[in-house]
Amino acid sequence: MEYLEKVDWPFIWSIVRDTVIPHSGTLIFNTLLFLFLGFAISLTYSIVIAKKKLLKRKPKYYNWAVKLYIPIIILSFLYIFGQIGLIRGIYKCLEKEKTNIVSGIYTNTLGFAFETEEAKNNFIGEIQATAIDTKDRSDEFIFQLRKESKNHNSGYSLIDSGKNKIADYLITKYGTDIYKAGVYAMLNFAIAHAAHTNMDEVITYGDFSAAMDFLMSVGHKDIEQVVLEKLNDWFTSLLDNQYSAIIKPLYMLALLVLLFPITEFFIYKKWVEPKLLEKELAAAETQENSPESTIN
Repeated sequence: MEYLEKVDWPFIWSIVRDTVIPHSGTLIFNTLLFLFLGFAISLTYSIVIAKKKLLKRKPKYYNWAVKLYIPIIILSFLYIFGQIGLIRGIYKCLEKEKTNIVSGIYTNTLGFAFETEEAKNNFIGEIQATAIDTKDRSDEFIFQLRKESKNHNSGYSLIDSGKNKIADYLITKYGTDIYKAGVYAMLNFAIAHAAHTNMDEVITYGDFSAAMDFLMSVGHKDIEQVVLEKLNDWFTSLLDNQYSAIIKPLYMLALLVLLFPITEFFIYKKWVEPKLLEKELAAAETQENSPESTIN
């Protein structure tokens, strides 16, 4: 009761009202489908184990007791598959409303940063300023590299001329990439020591480089689209993971229900039936050796 009092029922009802009720047909269809599926599987299974004589026992009371497996299996499967159908129905409803849910998440969280066009432009301006600053620093970096490469001469003009030309060409052509690679390496080093993981496990250098270039020409519409796509991927992953986490134990429970009669029959054949046969043989021998049977 204490737990139920803490539940935010108005919030739960608002979710059901806005996402489930508009697709009540999907919810009902999935629930009925899985109820029928559970009934069909349990009935077929009951017929099979009955034909295979897995429900035959020696003592009468035992023989009648194991017949209760049939209604127990059917009712258990109706309960389990009814839950699976209900959960799958809700999952399908949420999946159909995914676009609206993601839009709602964006509007009520990140969307506050983009309430007006001015706010959007300011936000993008700050991002681009960071990218431009990085580009300026890479230009400075290229200049210093070219300067330093010329200062480190070997003293042999022929060698230095060729070396300097190659270095100057590579630095001029790939200086920005060299700078980005250096920044990436330093970030990787910092993350590896702080979080004990490599940056390339999270984002590859190619993605990092492309992101740096993208920030130079991005517009707020592009940012919004990327954010919505990432939120959509996140919500899809969350929905699938939650669905799997709830459904798997129910399927495991259904499997245990199916295995129980087989396991019990194995125990009966392995240990119970031999003891019953021993008792019957002992009783028969006792009856044969009794005075009454000798007189007769």
